Amino acid sequence: MFKRTKKENWEIQLLRNVVINLPDEYSYLLSQINDNLLKGVIVEASDIPGYVAFTFCASVLKKHEKASVKDFKLTNIKVFDTKTLTFLPYEIYISHGTISGYSIGGNKKKKIDVNKIDTYAFKRELISESVYDLIANLLTPQEKELLNPSQIYSVFIDDKEYFHIKDLEDGDFIGIDERRNVYKITHNLTKILALNKEIIDILKS
Repeated sequence: MFKRTKKENWEIQLLRNVVINLPDEYSYLLSQINDNLLKGVIVEASDIPGYVAFTFCASVLKKHEKASVKDFKLTNIKVFDTKTLTFLPYEIYISHGTISGYSIGGNKKKKIDVNKIDTYAFKRELISESVYDLIANLLTPQEKELLNPSQIYSVFIDDKEYFHIKDLEDGDFIGIDERRNVYKITHNLTKILALNKEIIDILKS
C-alpha cells in the first residue's frame, strides 16, 4: 500500500505555529522550517504511535545541525482535532539540533486546527539513546567519520528494522540492518533491494 512521502501544508504550518508559541530559545527551529530544511516525510515506520519522520534537504541540514546537542523532544503540547472536538497530545522530536519528526495522538482520521494549540505547559525531555547510538557498534571508525549522526533514523518494514544511512537523489535511500547488510529502499517503503556492497563504499560514492 502506498504511503505518502510528501509533506503537507497543514503539518508544516502546525509545526511553525507551535514553535512560534514556544520561548525565544527555540526560535532556531523556526529558522529551520523557513529555510525549507524539511523535504518530505516517512510515515508508519516507527514504533512511536502517530510518529511522522522528516527527510531533509542535505545542503540545508549542514547549515543547521549541531552534533554536540543532545537529542530531546518537546512534550505536553496539545493540538485541537475538529473531528472529535478534543485536544490531542503533540510532540516534536529534535536530533542533533534539528527537527527530526513529530507525533500526534488519536486515531488516523483526524483534522487538526493548526491555529488552536496549547503550549502553556510544554516540557523538554532528553532522549537518552539516539538511533545512531544503536548502530554505532556496527560501524568501523572510517564509516563513523563519513556518517552524519543526525541523518540516521530507523524504519520498520514488515516488522524488520532498517537504519537509514544515505539519501539518494530520486527520494529513495540506502539502509542497513543489524547485520550490516546494505539495501536500497524506496521512499514509500514498498520495495527493498539487497545490494552486494560494503557500507564504506556506499558512503564514499
